[in-house]
Amino acid sequence: MSEIADLSARLAVLETVARQLITHLAIRTDDPPRWVETRKVLALNALAHREGDSEEIRAAVDGFFQEVQAIAGDYRFPVRPETARPLVR
Repeated sequence: MSEIADLSARLAVLETVARQLITHLAIRTDDPPRWVETRKVLALNALAHREGDSEEIRAAVDGFFQEVQAIAGDYRFPVRPETARPLVR
């Protein structure tokens, strides 16, 4: 396996694990879509302070969070004062 292929494979694994972890944490909050959006904004703000980052990196961050945002949207629970939020495990 070439060095580029090895790095690409490792990056794919890292991205998958990070996406699953973010999704896992998001669905345990009261507002999963908002939690994910906050993490995305924090990531973009951290990158904004680095020199030399391009629009391609911002697009990569957006792409990373798109799937997580879609999944988190499925876990939005209606807030009703008379009903406790169900536990998600």
